[in-house]
Amino acid sequence: MNQSPQSPAAENVSRRGFLKTTSAAAVGGGLLGGLTIERAAHAAGTDEIRIGLVGCGGRGTGAADHNLNTHGLGKVKIVAMGDVHQDRLEQSLKILQKKHGDRVEVSPEAQFVGFDAYKQVIPLCDVVILATPPGFRPIMFEEAVKQGKNVFMEKPVAVDGPGVRRVLEAAKIAKQKGLKVGVGLQRHHQPNYQQSVKRMQDGEIGQILAARVYWN
Repeated sequence: MNQSPQSPAAENVSRRGFLKTTSAAAVGGGLLGGLTIERAAHAAGTDEIRIGLVGCGGRGTGAADHNLNTHGLGKVKIVAMGDVHQDRLEQSLKILQKKHGDRVEVSPEAQFVGFDAYKQVIPLCDVVILATPPGFRPIMFEEAVKQGKNVFMEKPVAVDGPGVRRVLEAAKIAKQKGLKVGVGLQRHHQPNYQQSVKRMQDGEIGQILAARVYWN
């Protein structure tokens, strides 16, 4: 589905930009740790941020592209990729290499296929992007936190109550470890949305008794 037009201000609010400028943001019921993402994500002793991509479809490829489009955070590279489908991984890799060249350094040994590919991608990176179908999100998030990795994961974070509770528990552990976690809830961080919510909360349209909301 085509994206609806956004204001220039909204277009400037990239996901990485949000993570860079926000010191604490809600992740389910947990909060991000105190360090900024760039401090938490850099590999020890270098200014390089190594990114792993799990889920190489259109959304995962787009999220990886957004990360590689950032500036001022040191050297950002895609170093590992995983997907259930070999052809999808290869297609995503070609797209990213064509656009970003040597910022995509994914050797054949760092390309993993199968349902356990995430377990092989996570150890190789500083930040892992989780962009598979959401039913897998809780177990992958748990594994990333267990391995002490910073995470960007797509919405939704789960598909049922038990999955949501697993994510919330993992978020608590991530906070204790000082890890950075971000979720692709871009509307939550879009200035015109935030301003509209504040104006409603401040009572500018009076007491709200009911609401019907559409998003196309």
